[in-house]
Amino acid sequence: LKQIRMIGFVGIVVLTAVALIFWRSSSTEKANQLITDTPPNLLGPADAPVRIVEFGDFGCPACRAWHNSGVKDQLIAEFGDQISFEFRHFPVITAQSPLAAEAAQCAAAQGAFWAFHDYIYENTSVGALSKNDLEQDAAAIGLNTTEFNACLDSGQYQPLVRDHYQQALQAGARGTPTFLINGQQVAFSYDSMAATIRQILGN
Repeated sequence: LKQIRMIGFVGIVVLTAVALIFWRSSSTEKANQLITDTPPNLLGPADAPVRIVEFGDFGCPACRAWHNSGVKDQLIAEFGDQISFEFRHFPVITAQSPLAAEAAQCAAAQGAFWAFHDYIYENTSVGALSKNDLEQDAAAIGLNTTEFNACLDSGQYQPLVRDHYQQALQAGARGTPTFLINGQQVAFSYDSMAATIRQILGN
């Protein structure tokens, strides 16, 4: 009887281990699929010859200052459809930054990433990134708050935010904002960025 119980116990352990491995594999597969299926947070033509990537943080005062400086608008005015901007998350400044990044992706799921992005930088206090703050931001820009809140509660975009974070590290980012132009890290002044773009375009 003791031997039968031991065999049964071993069987349960094995089944539990198999189930755990399967769950982890399934979870990883779903995360990878989410990362693959989620379109980039892109402003401008996807096929533009120049892509500017910002690794940013919604709790970052320097990111806010850059956004409100008008550099992006100046570059768009000068180069038009020859450039595109992409925002990737590098949530390193505050404890609430990862949640804010997830919230932005929940807004993106409703086609409102840039509206949410701009609203936070232009209309909220630095560091006002609690769950309640983010839900109020979503309501302020007219999102379906039931869908937004459910999305944020689910944590479904955590894998994407982690992936962006790893991309930032691989790109050599050590702070926010970090900018890449066609993969090359550049200073984020207008003069530096415009000079790099002109060089790429052969102007």
